[in-house]
Amino acid sequence: MPPPVTDPLLRGAWLLANVVEELRRLGLVVLAVLAVAAWAWPAPASPGSGPVYFARVDYVLSVKSNVSLLLGEDQVKEIAAPPSPPGYRLYYMRVSFASGLPAGVALLKFDRKVEVGGKVVSLVSYDGVVKLAALAPNATVEAVVTTYYVKSRWLQLRDGEIELQVEEPPPPFTKDDLTVRISIDNHAPYKVVDVKGPGGESLLGSEYSPDAIRVDPKHVELSFKYFEPSSYRIVVAEGEDYILPSSFLLVETAFHNDTLRPGEVRRYAVPEKLGWKSLGALVVLYSVAPLSGKSGGSAEVVGELVDYAYMKDESVRIRAASLLVPDLNLRVWVRAYIVFGGWFEVRNGMRAALNVMYTPILIREAGAWEPDGVEVTVRESDVRDACAAYIVVQAPSYGRIAGIVTPSGDEVGGLSEGVLPWGGEYRSVRVFENEAYVQVKAFNVVEPGRYFVKIDWQPVAFKLVDDEGRPVAGAIVEVHGPLNATALSDRGGVASFKLYKPGPYSVEVKFKGVTVAAVTLGSIVSTEVPLKCRVYRVSWLVTDAWDKPLEGVEIVVRSGDALIARAVSGEGGVAEVDQIPGGTFTIQMTYKRVSAVDVEEINASGVRKAKLDVFLEIPVLGGVPLTTLETLAATSLMGGCTLGLALVRRRKASSVEEISLEE
Repeated sequence: MPPPVTDPLLRGAWLLANVVEELRRLGLVVLAVLAVAAWAWPAPASPGSGPVYFARVDYVLSVKSNVSLLLGEDQVKEIAAPPSPPGYRLYYMRVSFASGLPAGVALLKFDRKVEVGGKVVSLVSYDGVVKLAALAPNATVEAVVTTYYVKSRWLQLRDGEIELQVEEPPPPFTKDDLTVRISIDNHAPYKVVDVKGPGGESLLGSEYSPDAIRVDPKHVELSFKYFEPSSYRIVVAEGEDYILPSSFLLVETAFHNDTLRPGEVRRYAVPEKLGWKSLGALVVLYSVAPLSGKSGGSAEVVGELVDYAYMKDESVRIRAASLLVPDLNLRVWVRAYIVFGGWFEVRNGMRAALNVMYTPILIREAGAWEPDGVEVTVRESDVRDACAAYIVVQAPSYGRIAGIVTPSGDEVGGLSEGVLPWGGEYRSVRVFENEAYVQVKAFNVVEPGRYFVKIDWQPVAFKLVDDEGRPVAGAIVEVHGPLNATALSDRGGVASFKLYKPGPYSVEVKFKGVTVAAVTLGSIVSTEVPLKCRVYRVSWLVTDAWDKPLEGVEIVVRSGDALIARAVSGEGGVAEVDQIPGGTFTIQMTYKRVSAVDVEEINASGVRKAKLDVFLEIPVLGGVPLTTLETLAATSLMGGCTLGLALVRRRKASSVEEISLEE
């Protein structure tokens, strides 16, 4: 998994200098949570039902190794990822440099880089290969290579609990190498309420390390360094209020400050702002007091959904130049939480006063989705009251973010993440697969204007098959939702769309004017969507009044005035329609001058028997067929005379039988 993002957002003089530095690293926790994010296709919704949503479960294994490279001048060295373990695929590889990439080393092959303060501290490769070259003789590169492998599954969402099975990873990996992430699309009307362990206990709270579990309304991340493989349950709630935009502007306003006495409990309402949605608040608790046997205890934050994000508890010694002033020993205690919802409660169980800082997290939908990305315009008035502001984009799983262009024309999409010097402050950027953010304001530094987040969309292909699994070509496929589009299925039965606007889509397939498939997709979990259509291979075995096969019978299938199919019976009396839509149709059968009309429901492939009232044919009249009633009438009119030369035509394999009708 990506390591914790480090970006100084929280500033101030409220703590000793070394504590301030730690607190400033907390600001991006909010965005890291927001930007966290071979498939098996789950069964689609049945026709007429509402959209079905899924949570994606990523089982991620990581392995670290140290690499030391000595590069001669103009020499190229390659760092490659080890093979993937069974059942997993390469996720990405990160090559990290503790002191930054050495001077005199050129980057030849990589996908993204991580910059902090103008130094390249790591490189990211999605295909598992990084190449470096030396520009000077004897360049030495010391690096830590972390390779990540992923296996993805999908869980259908429903109101209540969904079960998550976690197994021991394949050797040589252990559970300590495993992280499991659960992700819900922003447009899905579901949110995470709780995470329960194997015994049904809640895993949220301060009992575990902040690195053990991370949570927000749309994501859960579990590190199995702290848990055992078993069955876990994610509690989710359903409601339209839980839908979040997929591109938005996020702002953090000025911190509110408060102090609680020892043992005091206080509840806070998260401030709101007209025109903005309150996501929650970033809450920091801290205490700095002389070290004493009476300075123990702890404190915590509770609320609707709380992510315990950071912890520091240590002794600090302050020394003078000599023993003229004795050492001062302090207990520095810091905890940070991200709370989601409209309120939170602070409980001070410490024996000292507790300082509380909190800032609301506000979001507002922003951006126009286009075929090649999202355009977001930021005005100064949008972020006037913010200490920090960001554009956040979270595309569906089939959209890969390729870059970000700022109003000044800078391209920052080559960064996996970065903390960039920016007008006396720092600008934070992160791009990871289908999620990204870019900072647009840091205190007094702001860059309004047009931002463009480039996205490479994988086309979503609907593969149409009939009742026997054969491609259905020439069908009209219509998608309706955030984007409306129509396409014709090709010879392989495939109709493709670039669904560049996130949201649920309804899909309708019409074949020969008849609706043969309809489905509503809440979550698009694969770029290849199989759709089984109500299209059948149907044959009619047509016989005469004597149950003998009739050749040359024309069969016309209609729905109202629309022609659905037409076929003519061949040898053996069989007329076949290769693909016909399911439904109730008018079937007209005509053999020379004899015809019949019936209404049939077609709902399966197979052979249907049909009898046409052809009693006999008169060869001397050119094979004119007579019905049973006509034959009886003719016999009656002849008054007992012989009707000679009356022949009944049989199948080619049969002999011609002469029938004499006598009085």
